[in-house]
Amino acid sequence: MGWLFKQIRSFAAVVGCWSLVGSARAQGSAPPDWLASKVNESGQHCARFAEHREADKLFFACGAAGVWEFALGSAAPRFVRSYAFAGEAVGFINESDGHLWVKLQVLEARPLSAASGQAAAAFPELAPNAAAAVPASPVANSPTSAAPALTPAAAPPAANRVGRVVSASAGEVVISLGTANGIMRGDHIELSLGTGENVNDDTELSLEVVAIGVVTNAGAESARVRLGLNESVPEGATATLTHAPTSSSLSAPPRVSGLWGVEFGLRPFVALDELGGGALISGSIGYRFSHLHLQAVLDPLAFGAVQTKDAVAAVNAALIASYDSQYLEMGLGFGAQTVNEAAFLQSPGSGLSVVQLVRLGARDGLNISARTSIALFHSQFQFGGMVVNSQIPITRGYWFLINGGGGNVGYGYGELGLRALLAGNGLAGSKYLTVTAGGVGVFRSGRCDDPFSSCSESLSYGGPMAGVGGEWRF
Repeated sequence: MGWLFKQIRSFAAVVGCWSLVGSARAQGSAPPDWLASKVNESGQHCARFAEHREADKLFFACGAAGVWEFALGSAAPRFVRSYAFAGEAVGFINESDGHLWVKLQVLEARPLSAASGQAAAAFPELAPNAAAAVPASPVANSPTSAAPALTPAAAPPAANRVGRVVSASAGEVVISLGTANGIMRGDHIELSLGTGENVNDDTELSLEVVAIGVVTNAGAESARVRLGLNESVPEGATATLTHAPTSSSLSAPPRVSGLWGVEFGLRPFVALDELGGGALISGSIGYRFSHLHLQAVLDPLAFGAVQTKDAVAAVNAALIASYDSQYLEMGLGFGAQTVNEAAFLQSPGSGLSVVQLVRLGARDGLNISARTSIALFHSQFQFGGMVVNSQIPITRGYWFLINGGGGNVGYGYGELGLRALLAGNGLAGSKYLTVTAGGVGVFRSGRCDDPFSSCSESLSYGGPMAGVGGEWRF
C-alpha cells in the first residue's frame, strides 16, 4: 500500500505539470508563459513546434534552437539542457522499441549537374538504403526528413572520397573527385603513393604522402588541385579529402634534383665623372644530383672603359663541387682570377684561386649564401673576393634579393632586386626572371717597376647600374 500511495502522489505531480503544457497546446504554436521566458545555453528562445513526454522528462522541438529537455516533478518544469542539430527541430518520432527520433527541417543546395534524372540519385536521403534507416511510420513519409537525435543510429553511407590523379602538369593535378563526392573549391586534398607493403594489413600505413594541395576548381566528377612550389605528383597517385594544412611552403619548399640549371646576368653601368661606362656579367651552369651539385661559375666578368683612359677588366672563374641538401649547401672549388689590387711594389696580374661556397636555407625559399676566393699570386695567398646573396620570399613565385660583393679581383657592387617565376613550378622546364638596381665599380692599381721609378696611374670607374638576368632549368 505504501508503494501504491507513493505512485499516486508522483502521478498527481506529473498531472499538475502536464496541465501547464496542455494550456500551451491549446494555444497552437504559441509557447506558455513559463517557456517564453526561458533561454538555452546559447541565449536562444524556443519557437515551439512539438513536444514529447517520457516519464519525468519533457522535450520541446524548438526549431532553430534545437530540442529542449525539462525535468518534471517539481512546482514548475526545470530546464536541463538543449540539443543542437544541423537543421530546425520540428517534431518527434517515437519507435516501438523506445528510441526517440527528431524530425528535422533542413535547407540544402546541390549542383544541378549532380542530378541524374531520378529522385533517388538527386536526393540520396530518399534512396531505399537510406530510407531503411528511418523507422516505419506514416510520419516518416512527410516532406521533412527524420534523423536520430537522443540515441545513436546508423547514418547513411557517405559519398566516396578516395580518387586518383588522372593528369598532372606544372604546379597542379586533376583528380577523379568532384562535387558529386562532396569536393568543393578550397578543400585540401592529400596526394599519396603506395609503397607496395602493408603493415599488419593496414592500407593507410602503406601510403606515402607526397603533397597536400588545395582545390582551385571543381566539377561534378573531377577537380583541379594546386600544388606548392617544387612539388610534383605522378599520375595514378591516391587522392583523398583531408583537413590537414597544405604542404606548400614559401620559406622552405622541397629541394629539386636531377636537372640542369643555367643562370645569366647582365648589369650595365655608367661611369660617373667620365664619358664611358661598363658592365658586370655573371653566369653559371650546373647539374644537381641527389646530394651533389657540380657547377662552372663565371662571376664576375667585369669591364669599364672611358674616353681618355685605359680600360679595366676583372675576371673570376671556377669549377665548384658541393654537398647540397634542402637547407644547407657547402662546397669547394678551384679556378683562376685577376688580382687588380696588388700589394706594394707588385703589379696587378692574375693567379690561381681556391673557392669556398656555403648556403643556409632552401634554394628556392628563404636563404643567404656566400662565395669567397683566395688567390695564389706571386707565390703568396691573398684575399681574392667575396660575393654574398640573400633571398626573401614575398609570395608564390616572387622573391626579394639583396646582393653584393667585391675584392682584390678588381670590382665591387651592391644591388636590390626581384626574382620572379615566369613558367613552370620550379622543376625541369621552369624559367625565372631577375631584375636589379644598384651601383658597381671596377678598378686596378697602378704599376710600379721599382720603388725609384714612376708608377702608372691607378684606374677606377663606377656608377649606377641596372641589371637583368634569367635562370633556366631542364
